[in-house]
Amino acid sequence: MRKLFLVTILLFIGVAFSYAQVELKALVGTNLTKFGNDDNDVSAKAGFQFGGGVLIGDKFYVEPGIQFVRNSKTLTMETTELAFDQNFVKIPVYAGYHVLGHESGPLAMRVFGGPTVSIPGKISGGDHGITKDDINNALWAVDAGIGLDILFLFVEVNYEYTMTKTFKDETIDSKNRGIIINAGIHIDF
Repeated sequence: MRKLFLVTILLFIGVAFSYAQVELKALVGTNLTKFGNDDNDVSAKAGFQFGGGVLIGDKFYVEPGIQFVRNSKTLTMETTELAFDQNFVKIPVYAGYHVLGHESGPLAMRVFGGPTVSIPGKISGGDHGITKDDINNALWAVDAGIGLDILFLFVEVNYEYTMTKTFKDETIDSKNRGIIINAGIHIDF
């Protein structure tokens, strides 16, 4: 499934490069995510991500990308506290619209959203030994956000709503919710 998804994205990028205006993006950012469970006390530390994407189009656009993400959480259930760090490879495919300006202009504001899939990597489970085997193989989510482009720089703020539980254990509501802030550079072609 992962190979088919990646091959489809690469094929789409290849075809789109030949027909549309293209912009390469490199980004770094921070994230603050927590589980959507009201029954348990969840605290989160700021995480980080870095990666890139390809914006294809002008007024309307599609933006597939790849990001390497790290986030940290502490989950308190009754008297048990689980602290762990997660590494993911996140593959977003956003569709967007330039509300003000356009991709090749000096100033633009855009809105975007779309599906993402996060593939777990290394899990540091602290004292309780949470391992990669405790985590689902793919975490599907929907992101929505707003971006501001100034010359060759950009800033984006988006909200992530995960539809897949992080843990395979069905008794814990471990769907991520989070705010993500990215900044970076873009190069138009």
